[in-house]
Parts: sequence; C-alpha cells; structure tokens
Amino acid sequence: MGENSAIQPAWRGYHKIGFRFALIFFVLFIIFMDWSVNPILTQLYYYGPLSTLLDNVVSWVGKDLFNIQYIIISPYDGEHNDRTYIYLLYFTIAVVAALGTILWSLLDRKRQNYQVLYYWLTTIIRYYLACTLFLFALYKFFKVQFPDLGYYTLTERVGDMSPMHLAWAFFGHSYEYNVFMGLAEGAALLLFFRRTTALGTILIMVALINVIAVNYSYDIHAKMYPTALFVMALFLFLKDAKSIIRFFLTGQAVSLSVIQAPVYQERWIGISKIVLKIVVIGYFLIVSVKENISYKKSSEESLQAKSEYAGLYDIELFTLNKDTLSPENPQRWQQLIIGDRILEAVRFRGDSVAFINVDVDKKELMLYGDPTDLSEKMQMVYNELGIADSIYYGMDSILIAQKKINRFYLEKPDSTTLVLKGMIKNDSVFITAKRRPLEINDFRLMKRRFHWINESSYFY
Repeated sequence: MGENSAIQPAWRGYHKIGFRFALIFFVLFIIFMDWSVNPILTQLYYYGPLSTLLDNVVSWVGKDLFNIQYIIISPYDGEHNDRTYIYLLYFTIAVVAALGTILWSLLDRKRQNYQVLYYWLTTIIRYYLACTLFLFALYKFFKVQFPDLGYYTLTERVGDMSPMHLAWAFFGHSYEYNVFMGLAEGAALLLFFRRTTALGTILIMVALINVIAVNYSYDIHAKMYPTALFVMALFLFLKDAKSIIRFFLTGQAVSLSVIQAPVYQERWIGISKIVLKIVVIGYFLIVSVKENISYKKSSEESLQAKSEYAGLYDIELFTLNKDTLSPENPQRWQQLIIGDRILEAVRFRGDSVAFINVDVDKKELMLYGDPTDLSEKMQMVYNELGIADSIYYGMDSILIAQKKINRFYLEKPDSTTLVLKGMIKNDSVFITAKRRPLEINDFRLMKRRFHWINESSYFY
C-alpha cells in the first residue's frame, strides 16, 4: 500500500489527541454498546465471550467502584434503555478510551498525522450510522416502532399516561408521519458514499436533533443513545464545518473536500473493495427489509390469532380463595385489555397496571407485573442459571416455578364472556370478565382523518 500522492500536513497536538480518544471510544461503543446492529458481533455476544465479559466488567464497576446495591439489569438484543448498566458501560468505555489515549500519546509522539486511520474511522462511522438509522427508518415504514393505537391507549386517560406513552400515542396515530420520519432517517444511506457524506451528515444531524429533543422532553427511555449517534455524526461534520458555516453566513462559494482513500498499488485490492462494498450494502439492505417484513407478518398473525379474545373487558367477579373481592379492594382487577399492539394489561383501582401476555394456543394468560419488576426477576434468573437459549425460552416456566409470575387459564363460554382460573402466589383466583361492545374504530381519534376544509377547529 502506498500513501496518497499529496503530502498530508501535520496535525496539531490537540487534533491528534482528540482523534485518538475518538477512535478508541467510537470503536468500543460500536462493539460493546451496539453489537446488535452487526450480525458477527451478535453471534459473538450470544455464543462467545462478549456477554460474559461485559456483564463481569459492568458488575465489578457498579458494585465495587460505585457501591451499587440493587440489581444491575443487563440489556437485551437491540435495547437502548438508559439503565444503570448502560451508564456504567458508557463510563467504562470513556475511562478505557482516556487511558488508551494517554498511552497512545506517550508511545506515538512523532507521528505527523493519522490521515489513513482517519479514513478508516470515518468509514466505520459512516457505515455504522447508515445501517443503524436505516433500520430505524424501516421501523417507521413498517410501523413496528410506533404501532397502531389499541384498546389500552385509546381508553387510557391522558392525565394518567406517562410522557413516553403520550409520545408513542402521538406518533402511532399517523402512518404518514411515520413515513416522513422514516425518510428523514433514511437519508443516512447517503453516508455509504464519500461524495454524499456531507449532505447525508447534515440531514441526519437534523433528524437526530429532533429525536433527542423528543426523547429528552418526553422522558423516553433512550436518551444517551441518540446523543451518541449525534456525536458520531458531528465528528463526520467537523471536516466541513468551517466551509459550511462560511457559506451560510457570508454567501461565499465554498467547496467541500472528499475524504481521500488510501492508494493501493495492487489493482485487485481496489476491485475487491468495490465488490465488498456492494456485497455489504446489498446484504444489509436485503436482510433488513426481509426481517422487518417477517416481523410485521408475525405481528399481524399474532393479532389475528388473538382477535377472538381482543377487546376491553370489565371484571364482573373476582374471587380470592373463594372470597369475593369488592370493586374497592386494591387487589381486585378492574379491567383487562387483550390484543393491544403496545400493551396488554390489567388495570387495578386507581392508575396502577400490570402487563400480561396471552397465548391463545395454550389458552393461557401470564401476569407479569410492571416491566421493571419483570426485568429484575429475569436478571436474577440469569445471574443464577446463566445466559443460554434454554434459559431464555424457558423463562416463563422458571418464573412460574419460582412464583415470581402468575399463570391463568382462559375459558370463553360465549362471545363476550371470559373466565380466568389461576393462582397468585399461594392463593387461588377465579375471575369472570365481560367484553365491552367497543371497537377500535368507534373512537373519535380513529374516525377523524385528514380534511382539507375545516370551517372551524375540530378540537375535542
């Protein structure tokens, strides 16, 4: 391999130090923080040492360094919740990057620049951002991130919604707006090509600023993740920042430089790079679209299977150990929601809920509690038994045996009545529920669509 024909200028000291930190931090972030985007890293995580390594390091940092006493919940595939685990992992990556930068700076003082490494780092970031944001674009196009509104959302009082639930309801109401958001995030595909990187970077920075504003303003569980993606995009933008700012502020004509790739003497290497690029991009696009189609299809099939049971049910009778509980009893269920895309749940007196899952083939209903409680219970199982496919797929059975979740058996004596029999810990429970004559399209929010002409504000 030869260097580019033009002699590259020497970088300033702070440029070299900043680049060293950025390279270590961004590469570690992609490998350890967002491994689910890369199928190779996904296999390494599940079937190699990556999962155990991360859990051991994060557990040590949390318990021994920060003296955290509560359960540190590990993330699952593709999850970006701002959990304690995630913040500890950010901290660990930042410390490793800082120490690596110091060591690298001491050992490599004489180097004039990192132009070749800069090219490869920007290539990694370009492809990572392109893949990640296009995946989110597909989630909008196929409407899997913000599903259609169901019984739970449509019957929840706005005042009882969490800010995140309110945001999900807003985005979930309109498929057209999902397409608009998907197009904005889909602009990341421009990052696959060096000549369109500047345009793609500007477009995705605008899209990411909107995501960050929404996530911070509505307490959405992933605040640090879009912030990190924005920092990566900003890193790509810095190369052209002065020229772009000068253009907008002064109107002067400017030219944007294209990152120069290393020059290889062997012709086959250049051809191989082109072929590899086509294969990588083509494989990613085909697999991503195929997976979203498959997920959408399975989601629709699941809803269709539950259609016989779907609806909002009012609890008519709730007996605990043969004692009938009054509607004022806090243990008594008030409502049951089945067949909702966002959340199947039990409503109790007041605003408390417990989420459920209904298996119509087995005619079973699992009562889990709230998501945080379930995550802690699952983490305790993983800590005790380890992470394996058999543990993951047998989690419900394990939690039932440990009496940490509750199973009910369903009966449907007629089209509107549901009977549930089961146990809550050591107590036997018998429930009858009556379905309300209420359909999704009966709600004003679902009936009112786009109108060109509005003689007055349709504000209800």
